[in-house]
Amino acid sequence: MKRRADIEGMRAIAVLAVLLFHAGVPSMAGGYVGVDVFFVISGFLITSLLVSERLSTGKISLASFYSRRIRRLLPVSAFVAVITLIGSRIWLESVRLESLANDVIGVATFSSNFVFAHRGADYLQASLPPSPLQHYWSLAVEEQFYVVWPALIALVCIGVGAASPKALRIRIAVTAFIISIGSFIACMLMMENSQPWAFFSPHTRAFELAIGALIAVAPIAASRFMRNFAATCAWAGLGAVVACVFVFDEFTKFPGPFAVLPVMATALLLRGGDSTRWAPHILLRLSPLQWLGSRSYSAYLWHWPILILAEANKGQELTITEGLACTVIGLALSEFSYRLIENPVRHMITIRGLRAAAFSVSLLSLLSGAAVLSKENPPKMSGAGVATAPTLNTNTTVADPNIVQSTIPVVPTLPPLTKAIDPIVQAMDATGLPSNLTPKLQSALSDEPDIYGNGCHLSFSALVPKPCYFGDVESTTVVGIYGDSHMAQWFPTFEKVAIKRNWKLVVYTKRGCPPADVPVYNKVLGKVYTQCGEWRRNVMKQMVTDGVKVMFVAHFDRLLDAQSRIPIWQKNWREGMAATVKQISDAGIRPIVMQDTPYPGQMIPACLSRNYTKVFVCTPSISEAYRDDMNEILVDFEKQGISVLWVRDWFCTKNGCPTVVGNILVYRDDNHMTVTFAQYIAPLLDAAVNDVVNWYSRTP
Repeated sequence: MKRRADIEGMRAIAVLAVLLFHAGVPSMAGGYVGVDVFFVISGFLITSLLVSERLSTGKISLASFYSRRIRRLLPVSAFVAVITLIGSRIWLESVRLESLANDVIGVATFSSNFVFAHRGADYLQASLPPSPLQHYWSLAVEEQFYVVWPALIALVCIGVGAASPKALRIRIAVTAFIISIGSFIACMLMMENSQPWAFFSPHTRAFELAIGALIAVAPIAASRFMRNFAATCAWAGLGAVVACVFVFDEFTKFPGPFAVLPVMATALLLRGGDSTRWAPHILLRLSPLQWLGSRSYSAYLWHWPILILAEANKGQELTITEGLACTVIGLALSEFSYRLIENPVRHMITIRGLRAAAFSVSLLSLLSGAAVLSKENPPKMSGAGVATAPTLNTNTTVADPNIVQSTIPVVPTLPPLTKAIDPIVQAMDATGLPSNLTPKLQSALSDEPDIYGNGCHLSFSALVPKPCYFGDVESTTVVGIYGDSHMAQWFPTFEKVAIKRNWKLVVYTKRGCPPADVPVYNKVLGKVYTQCGEWRRNVMKQMVTDGVKVMFVAHFDRLLDAQSRIPIWQKNWREGMAATVKQISDAGIRPIVMQDTPYPGQMIPACLSRNYTKVFVCTPSISEAYRDDMNEILVDFEKQGISVLWVRDWFCTKNGCPTVVGNILVYRDDNHMTVTFAQYIAPLLDAAVNDVVNWYSRTP
C-alpha cells in the first residue's frame, strides 16, 4: 500500500504538470513531459503486477489482465468521449465536427495516436486547431502496449518455474532492455523524417514504457549505502522532472534525445522513492498529491476537451486565468467521474472473462454509434440564400506570332496595382454564408490542387524535381512555376491558362521550400529544413533541361527563420530572392516574382462556421493580410527591372480581403486559396501575363 501511495504521488506531479502546461501557465512550457512520466509509471506498474502473478501462481492469466484493464480504463474514457461529442455540437465550430467524429472512432478502435500522427504529418492539416480528443493519443499508446507486453512476458518466461524468480526477472529485464534500445533508435530515426510520427507512434514511445518495466524487475538495494544512494538518486530524479517542466519548451526536440531526461529521472524516482526514511516518499505521500494522483486519469481525460471547447466558444485563445478556471472545472468533473464511474466499475470483479469482453464491445459500439450519428447529421451552416456566381470582366490580347512587327517593338509589361476587381468590392458587403457555397466548408481542406495527389508537389524528403508537364507538352512556349505550397496553390490557375494558350506548363514545387535561398525551420518536421538547398540546385538544372522560357516564382512570406523560429525578416528574404532571380536570369530564363496571396491568419472554414450569419467577422484587414516590408522588396525589384506580378487587387480592397466572393469560398485553410477560387481568377492571370509570356517565349 505504501508503494502504491508513492505511485499516486508521482501521478499527481505528472498530471499537474500537464494541466498547468495546457492551461497556459507561464514558465511551464515543458509540462508535456508529464505524459512521459505516465508512460514510465505504466510500464513499471503493469510489469510489477504481471511478475507478481507469475511468481505467485506460476502463470499469467491474460483474460484476468484484460478484464482489469477494461474495468479500469474503458468506462470513464468512453463517457468523457461521448460527453465531449455532445458538448462539441453546442460549442465547437461546426466545420470541425466531422473530423471530431473520426477522432471518436479512433478512440473506439484504440488507434487515435495514428489518427493524430497522420494529421500532424500532413502539411495541409498541420495548422488545424487541435481536436478536443487529441490527448487520447497517449491512452492509445498505452492500450497498444497492453496488447503486446503481457503476451510477450508470458512467451519469454515459458519454462521458468515459480521457484526461479531470478531467472524470470532476468528474462524480462533482457527483453525490456532490447525493446528500449530498439525503440529509442527508431525514435531518433523517425525524428529526422517526421516529428509527428515520432511523437505519436507506439514503437517510438515503447522505450519509455520498457524503461519502467526494466525498473520493475531490477533487484532492490540491500545495503545501507545502496539504499542511501538510491534515495539520493530519487531526489535527483524528482528534481530533474521538475526542471524539465520549466526548462523544456515547444522548440525542444521531442521526443528525441531530450526525452531521455524525464524518462530516466522517473526511473530513478521509481527505483529509490521509498528506499530510506528521507527518500521522496515523504513528499509523494502528502494528502493533496494523493487526492490528485488517485483522480489523475479522470483529470487528464476531462481537462483537455474543456479547454478546447472553451476556446472554440470564445473564438480566440484563452487567458491564463480562463485556462486555470477550465482546469478547476476539469478537476471538479474528475471528482464526479472518479466517484460515480471510474472507482465503482473497476471494483466490479464480476465483470471478467466473457462478461468483460461483452462489456467492452457494448461501450465501444456505443461510442462508435455516437460518432457515426454525429457524422451523418451535420449542423446547418447557411446564413443566407443562394448566391449568384461572381463574374469577371477582363480584356485579353492574343499576340499572333505570324505577324511581323513593322515598327519598333514595345516590350509588354505586367499591370501595376490599381484597384480591387468588382466582385471583391461587392464581397465586402456580404453578411450571410450562401447556401450554395462552393466548396462546402466541410470539404474545404480537401479542395486542393491535383499536383498534391499525383506527386508533382514534392514531399519533404524529395530532392529531385519530378517530370510534371501540363497543357500542350509539345509547345515551344514553356512556362514554369517554382516555389512552395503558395505556388502550388496557383497550379489550377496556370493550368487553365496553359490549356487555353497552348503553353507547356512545368511544375517545380515542394512542400515548405521557398525558391529564395533562405534557411527555414519546419514545424511539421520539427527541425531546420535542410532538404531545400539541394532541391533548389536540382530545380535550376532541370529548368534549363526543360527549356523553360518564363519562370513564375512565389512563396509563403510567413515561413519561419531557421534560427529564431519567427517569420523570416525582410533582409533575409531580399537577399535570398535576389540570388534566386539572378540565377534564373543567368540561365537565360525570364523570372516573374509573384506577390504573395493574403494571409487570413486563422482557419477560415472554422471561422465561417462560427459566424455564418456575419461572414465579415472573418475578413482580415490589409495590414493583417500583407507584410509592408515584403511589398517594399517587390517595389525595389520592379525599380531594378525585375518583373513583378501584383495580385492583391484580385483578393482585397484597400480595407480588407473577403473570404467569400459570391458563392465561392476563397480560402481552404488559414493561408491557401481553394482550387475553386484559383480557377475562377484564371482569366485575370491570362489577361495580365499572356503578352509578357509570348514576348519572352519568342525572344532569345
